[in-house]
Amino acid sequence: KRTDEDQKNACAYLDPLWFNSYVNGDKEQKSRILRWTKKLKIFSRKCVFVPIVRWGHWNLLVLCHFDETDCSDAKKGPRMLLLDSLNTTDPKRFIRGIYEIEEREESVHFIKKIRLEFPKVPQQNGEECGIYVLYFIHCFLQNGKLAQVLENKTLEEDFSQLFDDGTFDPEELENFRKDVHAFQVERSTETGQ
Repeated sequence: KRTDEDQKNACAYLDPLWFNSYVNGDKEQKSRILRWTKKLKIFSRKCVFVPIVRWGHWNLLVLCHFDETDCSDAKKGPRMLLLDSLNTTDPKRFIRGIYEIEEREESVHFIKKIRLEFPKVPQQNGEECGIYVLYFIHCFLQNGKLAQVLENKTLEEDFSQLFDDGTFDPEELENFRKDVHAFQVERSTETGQ
């Protein structure tokens, strides 16, 4: 609700269960998920959020600049950021499927050149990883430094440093967590009525 409409429209997000269903699904299920993905027009977005839940653990894959076809410039070309405190996911197979369903001309060799980065993220405790995923999305949409990644501007520092320099403020995260829990309570009350 607090996010600017233009910023929201520049981005898209996938259902959190699609990745897991794609990885573990049969051929028909994979095809169905890729058809749903095609409707999001990933290759016309600055950023696509792919929340992933596997084995009860949440992480976030961020597809940046997939509207670009030049992988030679690591800062401006297509890149994937996997925000995962456990580093448990490999999204390349899913990305190949997305390229195929979109009937893109890029080859498998091109897809292999897309940078997959694993920024160091704060270690989460227990059941909080889902809230962290929501918080990371919030930060991408709200934070000026992270918005630079979306706008093809070069970052002077490694992306991982954004977690160490106060960009992800623990107090802001705590307030965000409280907002999420308040929203959950509100929805439960509405559903109960």
